[in-house]
Amino acid sequence: MATTRAETQFRIDYPNSRARASRIFALDAISADAMRKITEDPWVDAHFITVGTGTIDPNIPLEDALILTDANGKAVQLSAELEGADVVVLIGSTPDHIDAAEVIAKASYERKIMLAGLALASGSDASSSAAVVNAMRPFATVLVVSSDNDFIPAMLTALRA
Repeated sequence: MATTRAETQFRIDYPNSRARASRIFALDAISADAMRKITEDPWVDAHFITVGTGTIDPNIPLEDALILTDANGKAVQLSAELEGADVVVLIGSTPDHIDAAEVIAKASYERKIMLAGLALASGSDASSSAAVVNAMRPFATVLVVSSDNDFIPAMLTALRA
């Protein structure tokens, strides 16, 4: 009956979803390389951020003391990046910077922002993949393990990035 002419008046003639303000964080060098390959794709409101290394200033709140850079290499602050965000995606392939992942996850949780995790298993051993998955598991609403870096754009598309 839903396909009858009389029922067409109840159909919605516009898309049922909007793009999200996405913040994608690469937690290590391998993830950053994989992420850089897709930054030029046509994303609506996605910010691509890399977690860097260096000394954290103890005089700054931890979430803003993280060393983060955007796709252009400019330093950014976590609090500013999370402002207005709908979804955060953590991409990791090694246990490097797992402490940063925890800071990002907690800041996202406090702001009620959904967090998804993508563990890249390509080019890493099983113990590294397990460490990444175990580190993301407590925080991620969605957690995916991928053996193919080409899965990154598919996941971001599914999350409406």
